[in-house]
Amino acid sequence: MLACWLAASANMLLSVYLLGSGLYKQYPAAAIQGLWMPMAQGPFLYLYIKYQTRPILFQKRDLLHFLPFALGYLLFSQFYFLPFDEKVNTLSNNAAGFEMENRFRIILICISGIIYIPWSCYKLLGFRNRLEHQFSNTEKINFRWLLYLIIGMAVIWVAVLVMHSDRLVFSASAIFVCWMGYFGIKQVNVFSQKNIESAVFAGYEAATEDTGEDQPPVTQPAQPKYAKSLLEEGAAQKLHQKLLAVMEEEKPYLDPELTLNDLAGMVDTNPNLLSQVINSVEQKTFYELVNEFRVKEFLRQAALPANKKYTLLTIAYDCGFNSKASFNRNFKKHTGKSPSEYLHTM
Repeated sequence: MLACWLAASANMLLSVYLLGSGLYKQYPAAAIQGLWMPMAQGPFLYLYIKYQTRPILFQKRDLLHFLPFALGYLLFSQFYFLPFDEKVNTLSNNAAGFEMENRFRIILICISGIIYIPWSCYKLLGFRNRLEHQFSNTEKINFRWLLYLIIGMAVIWVAVLVMHSDRLVFSASAIFVCWMGYFGIKQVNVFSQKNIESAVFAGYEAATEDTGEDQPPVTQPAQPKYAKSLLEEGAAQKLHQKLLAVMEEEKPYLDPELTLNDLAGMVDTNPNLLSQVINSVEQKTFYELVNEFRVKEFLRQAALPANKKYTLLTIAYDCGFNSKASFNRNFKKHTGKSPSEYLHTM
């Protein structure tokens, strides 16, 4: 997806270069190739984020996103059948003879940005919101690069709508393509944390099998009184007690890479059902529940005389935390104090 996106962007910038340098007089057909490429930028942004946050194979129906892009080429198709001299004259006179098509092109490019940039942002933020329902540590799942990608694209689109300066827009686009290529290749596996396929998307197919719609798994906090519940209240309470027993006896939270899918296997239930019980009975996300147990374990371990020789961070790592920032944040959330402040009051 990234390679196709970069190729389309390179084609667009090549056309701009040919038009700006006057070389279109030698290669008029190549110069017009990129005029509709901005229409492909929005779909590429959305699909790149979609497949970064869902490790699945490419779905052919996603090609429908490029229909307006293909329509643009059809509208300009007669240009390719013009004699060479007429092609050059058309480009020399700002697409003379194609005024209506060119106006339609500009409108569709603006609409594309208005639709795909917010849609891409919604897709990414939706994934981020689901992380705490699936992972006990989220620090290694870095989605900020993709957020910056959306912001960069939005800045260029604002420049298109407000400034009306082709030189400025395409200069910014050239910088953006280089930046996108570097960080895209450097961070292409940004979501490839251990078990991400089985954890984040466990139950995804089951959740969308009937509707075929692109919806998140059933991991949102349940409605009061188990509205639309997958479990009866008695069964939920029973599963909750089993969950607490596993947490207390087996201490799975000591594993810094613990996921909802892992814990569901230990409790012998479905990840979606376990998530519902945690959300409804505990009124917490999976992330909050596990890290609360880690904080409690840290307090027990820190109070042992044998552990006085170790640093607080060493004990925290032994309790399942995988970073100092995560430990400090969760400790203060559950105790109201920093680790050092709390221990001084003991």
